[in-house]
Amino acid sequence: MFKRISIFISLAFLFYSCSLWKNFTTYFNTYYNAKTIFERAEEDLLKEQTDPFAFRTEKARSQLDKEFTRVIEKCSRILQFDTESSYFDDALFLTGKAFYYQQEYARAQRKFIELSAIPESDYALENKLWLAKTHLQLRNFEEGLRLIEEVKQTSLAEEEYELFEKASITKIAFLLFREQYEDAVAECNEFLENAEDDETVALIYYQLGKIYLLLDNKEKALESFAKVLDFSPSFDVEFESRIEYARLLKDLGKVDESEELIIDLLGEGKFREREDRIVLELGNIYFEKGEIDKALDIYKDIDTTYKKKNSAVSADIMIGKIYEMYKGDFDSAYKYYNKAVTSPLIDKDLKAEIVSHNKVMDKYFKLNDQINDLNLQYDYAVNPDRFIRDSVDYDIAFKQYVAQNRQKMEQNASRTNNPLRRGRGDEPQQDSVAVSDTTASDTTNLSEKNLSLIELIAKGKAKKPTRPTISVDSIKSLIAQNLFEKGNLFYSELNNTDSALVYFNKVLEEYPESQFRVNTLYALGTYYESQGAKEKADSLFRIIYDNYPGHKLYMAAGRQLGLIEDVTEVKETEDPVEKLYVEAEKKYYQKNYHGAIAAFKNIYLQHPRSPYAPKSIYYIGFIYEEQAKNDSAAFYYGILTSKDYLSTPYGKAVAAKYKTYQDELERLEKEKAEKLNEAKDTVKVKEIADNESSPDSVNRKKELMKKELMLKEKSEGVKQDTIKPAVIRNEEKADSAKKKLLK
Repeated sequence: MFKRISIFISLAFLFYSCSLWKNFTTYFNTYYNAKTIFERAEEDLLKEQTDPFAFRTEKARSQLDKEFTRVIEKCSRILQFDTESSYFDDALFLTGKAFYYQQEYARAQRKFIELSAIPESDYALENKLWLAKTHLQLRNFEEGLRLIEEVKQTSLAEEEYELFEKASITKIAFLLFREQYEDAVAECNEFLENAEDDETVALIYYQLGKIYLLLDNKEKALESFAKVLDFSPSFDVEFESRIEYARLLKDLGKVDESEELIIDLLGEGKFREREDRIVLELGNIYFEKGEIDKALDIYKDIDTTYKKKNSAVSADIMIGKIYEMYKGDFDSAYKYYNKAVTSPLIDKDLKAEIVSHNKVMDKYFKLNDQINDLNLQYDYAVNPDRFIRDSVDYDIAFKQYVAQNRQKMEQNASRTNNPLRRGRGDEPQQDSVAVSDTTASDTTNLSEKNLSLIELIAKGKAKKPTRPTISVDSIKSLIAQNLFEKGNLFYSELNNTDSALVYFNKVLEEYPESQFRVNTLYALGTYYESQGAKEKADSLFRIIYDNYPGHKLYMAAGRQLGLIEDVTEVKETEDPVEKLYVEAEKKYYQKNYHGAIAAFKNIYLQHPRSPYAPKSIYYIGFIYEEQAKNDSAAFYYGILTSKDYLSTPYGKAVAAKYKTYQDELERLEKEKAEKLNEAKDTVKVKEIADNESSPDSVNRKKELMKKELMLKEKSEGVKQDTIKPAVIRNEEKADSAKKKLLK
């Protein structure tokens, strides 16, 4: 008997040990796999984040996002089945960080809060830092900064310098994000007092230099970049500091010193991979010194030698600027600007700027074409013989263009059909219809003028002459208008006052009777006044005031001369709703959530068309969501998904979230309807069974059928509401939302 019990106990222990070992290996393998995936994804993500002081890292690209999702799924297996597992806090921490990198800050925060409740966790201090980061991202700034200070003080006391550095960098990044640059400088200096690692000290001095640039304190920035080299900077920080130092010397007027440093950098082999940026700075130095042709040669060399580098984009823009501002060659300028814009390497903000500038240049080319066409129309109107001559020339050139094309096509067809010539590589190949490369030897009977016209026809740049359809005076008026607009374009958009003056004076001298004479006089007066030539400006304003009392610029000229009192009312440019919004947001930051909701609600109700209305609705929903009042949050998110606000950034931001919420409601309502149907069937069966043998069973059956019908109608009502399209429900809710809020 005793032997049997011993065997049973041994087997039980063996079974328990095997089970324990199986659980241990299961958890270990799951956690190990999750950790491996996470570390690989985190490393890839941080490699893409080039700025260690970025407050909000860019969202992980789709592949990395999938990797973090895998981490979350694996860790959830550990979290779901065993809170006593030795890997439980590890899984919590990994899950929180994975959510953070996916920018799911609220979900990340919940995991970090759960972890903070576990006593004596090895992650306690580091977890507090990540919890602080989620508070900052969720705009709970006071709590986030408080936790960061706790991490800094504790890590210093426990000599956890690496964690102290991470906490300090997080705070500096936050201050930069809030544009609190002076506070960021103070935080950097505190960091420097406690930093232990020379490479980190070099990084902080580099960051200080960048902050001083934001404060427009170039001397302090220069000093900070110089100090970087006193320590042990990383390769990147050393290079960036030296480039910034040389650039600052140039900006401070020490161009020769800057050039000397750049040439030294070029001579150092270790920076060969970044030679394009060094050469670009050298080109910028020559540009600054006024050695334009030398700078242009360098920029063109970058454009051809380093075409796959970011520097090529900057070089193309500088080439465009030189052609536009110094060479007056707008065609070449436009070509290089477009080359920069179409590069996949161009920064999106810079691209927007160049695209905007190119639209101005498009207007310039359009005005040019219009002026040329109008001049030609004017010439045809006053000189009919020229119209006849040009028409004859065009007809001859066009016929010869068609004949040449036909001849080339026949030659190509002959080569294709001749087996003796087929496949021979010593014969030059020609395009079937190309004419733009026609030479004089091909058309010896054509004059040079006709040859040029043929080329223009081939390129689609020559049109058949047409007779003028409007009067000479109308043509002259249109020419004057286009010349004025071209001068105005140079003055206000292209910042080329010399060219502007040429076209303004052309209007006054060649078209003195034009209706744009007054506009031109006023524009010239404004120009001379901006140059400090008040006497010359006043003489132009006086011409308008004395001679054109009925013109719309008469009053403006009088005010410029001080002869008419300026009684123009100063319009309020500041949006009054903005002040209300700032006050409401302030209440939120002060944790006066009830007051904040009331203030945001007032903005929506009183100013529904203001751009601050959808923003206020979003904030209300966000506050309710933070308070876990999901139904209230959904109510306001529903308003945002109505037709009035769905196209706003806030409507788009909550659309997916609100749809998920609605889908879940529909699922619950469907379950409710199904249960109602089940209840209906149960009542039917039970009542029929109970009453089948009763004397008045017929009456009871009728009563039962009546009940069944009522239940069916009720059930169908639930179903109908459930299947009603979400968009229709949103519109209905949005229409009734104001009525509910106003009660």
